[in-house]
This record gives sequence, structure tokens and C-alpha cells, in this order.
Amino acid sequence: MIELYRGLDRKDECILNAIFDNMWDFEYVPVHAIARECGISEEKIELALKKLGGMRITENKYTEYLGASFTFKGLSVFSLKRLVNKNAVSMLGNIMGEGKESVVYNAMSERYGEVVVKFHRVGYPSFKKVKEKRDYGSLHYTVLTVRSAKREYNALKKLYGYASVPQPVAWEGNAVVTRLIDAKELFRVKISNPGDVLDMILEEIKKMYARGIIHGDLSQFNILVNSDGVWIIDFPQSVDTKDPMAQEYLERDVKNVLDYFERTYRLKKDLKEVMKYIKDET
Repeated sequence: MIELYRGLDRKDECILNAIFDNMWDFEYVPVHAIARECGISEEKIELALKKLGGMRITENKYTEYLGASFTFKGLSVFSLKRLVNKNAVSMLGNIMGEGKESVVYNAMSERYGEVVVKFHRVGYPSFKKVKEKRDYGSLHYTVLTVRSAKREYNALKKLYGYASVPQPVAWEGNAVVTRLIDAKELFRVKISNPGDVLDMILEEIKKMYARGIIHGDLSQFNILVNSDGVWIIDFPQSVDTKDPMAQEYLERDVKNVLDYFERTYRLKKDLKEVMKYIKDET
């Protein structure tokens, strides 16, 4: 990541900005659109794209014209550039975790201290499934990746100060920056007071619901715990409580948590009663 970041010159940055600005209209942004935005000849753009393609920053493709789109690495480097330019990140550290839908780095921010940078990654198979349900036309799947990051950032902004979630610092492209929480995932620790911890988690779900947000993918893998309490992380699949599928997602979240505590600690709660409590139904 850092090597690619340092390998970009101003012309490259202009090209990446042009791809980002036009990716909402083209699956592969035409060379002529990039040339027009950067004020550079099409011949020079083609040479630069050949270099960027070799660095695996862009995916270049001939259809009716030569066009370019981001690779995951390219979109991540582009997003990091923007975060550095807005002083949200001053130094990128090591990878903290990597999954199918994201890569997470620790980092430093002059303003916020230790932070976490999460680069969203939505794979093409996932995009095809979503595309079947929503009208994305012929857009590149990196568009969904950017929307995933923006959804998470907006959810955190809405929840922070009301529920135990990481403090959102910044969002650019496919990257979300939050303050670091010194805690471990629920599944990694053996807790001595499971009943108290379960009650705290359900209280957080209730607070989020009251703010109009449902996590949508809650489990022992995105609940952090330490001696101070619990935190909920990872909101790219969050939905509004007004969403037609909201109640189904909420019940699935709650069931995942209850099943984990029953399986791990033999602690059982009635799903219907918990759902009533979360929705504040009397």
C-alpha cells in the first residue's frame, strides 16, 4: 500500500480523481473523459494508464473505447491519499485484520491519535447478487464498495454519542477512519459475567434501534468487550428501521447474539421477550 502510494505523481492523482468523479456514470471511465478533466492529451493518458495498470491500481479495458476503473488496491490508495490530504491520517501502520469485505489497518492521526482505517472491499460475486435486487445499470462493482463505506460512516455518525460505537473520524472513497478502541472481539475472550455482558449488548441494540439504525450483521465477531464495557463495530450492512426488511434483520441480529450466549455460556433468554424490550413494546 505505502509503496503504491509513494509511486504516484500529480498526473496519476489527477487521473485517479477523474476516474472517481466519473465512475458513477461509466463502468470503465473513457480516456477522453479523463483527458478532458485533467487537461492532458489522450495519448499521455493512455501511457499513464498503462503504468497504473502495471501497478494494479487501475483495471484498463477496451470495449467500444479504452476505459479504466479502480482495482481494490487502487481505490484504497486513492482513498488514503484523500485522507492524508484532509489531515485525517498521518501515518499508516500494520494490518489488524483482513476479511472478505474489508482490510483494517492501525494508523496515527495528528488530531485524533491512534485510529483504525477500514478499507471496504465488496467482491464482484456480492455485487452481482445486489445488482439483481437494485438497479445499478452497468456500473463497476467498486461503486458498491464506496457506498458500503459511506453507509457505515453515516451510521456511526448517527449513533456516536448515543450508543457504544467507535468515534467516526473521516470517510473517503472506500475508507472509513475511526478512533481505536482497546478491546477484543467477544468470541476471543472468556467472560466471567456473561449475564451482565449480554444485558449490555441488548441495551446497545435497543439504543441503536431508538436512533433508527439496525446493525444487520451482528454477531460475536463484531462486538468488542473489555473491562469498561462493550462496543458494536462494522456497520456496512446497517439498515434504517423504516426499511421493509428491518424487522427481519433486527430479529436475526438478536437471535445471533442469544444463540451465541446460549451455546457458549448456557445462558438462555426468550427471543420474543427480548424483541419486545428492544422495540420498547409494553
